[in-house]
Amino acid sequence: MKPIIISMLVCSTLLFAFNRDDFKHLKEEGDCPKCDLSYADLRGIDLSMSDFTDANLTHANLGSTLAHKADFTRADLNYAVFANANIKGASFVSARLKSVNFYAARIWKGNFSHARIDHCNFNESALGSAIFDDNNLTNSTFSGAILYKTVFHKNVVGVPGK
Repeated sequence: MKPIIISMLVCSTLLFAFNRDDFKHLKEEGDCPKCDLSYADLRGIDLSMSDFTDANLTHANLGSTLAHKADFTRADLNYAVFANANIKGASFVSARLKSVNFYAARIWKGNFSHARIDHCNFNESALGSAIFDDNNLTNSTFSGAILYKTVFHKNVVGVPGK
C-alpha cells in the first residue's frame, strides 16, 4: 500500500510542476513569453521589464517580486500570488486573473484593461494611476487600497466606492 501512495504523490507533484526549461530560460534571458511557470516559486526575484505575454503562471508565487514594466498581457495568472510585490507600470491587458492575491502590492500605473478579474484581493494595495477598462470588479475586494488617480473607463462593473 505504501508504494502506491508514494508513487501517487510523486505523480501528482509532477503534474503541478512548472516547465524546468522555461524556468531556466527565465533565469538566463529575463523573459518567458508563452512559458509554463505554473506553480513556480518566483518570490523576491527581480522581473523588471520581463515579458510574460501568453504565459501560464497559474498558482505561481510572485510575492515580494520587483517587476517594473513587466508584461503579463494575455497571461493566465489564475490563483497567483503578488502579495507585497512592486510591479509599477505592469501590463495585465487581457490577462486571466481569478482569485489572484494582490494584497499590499504596489501596482502604480498598472494596466488592467480587458482583464478577466474575478475574486481578486486588492486589499491594502497601491493602485495609483491604474487603468481599469472593460472589467467586472464585483467579486473583488479593495479594502484599504489606494486608488489615487485610478481610471475606471467604460464597461467597468462593481467599481469600489460606488
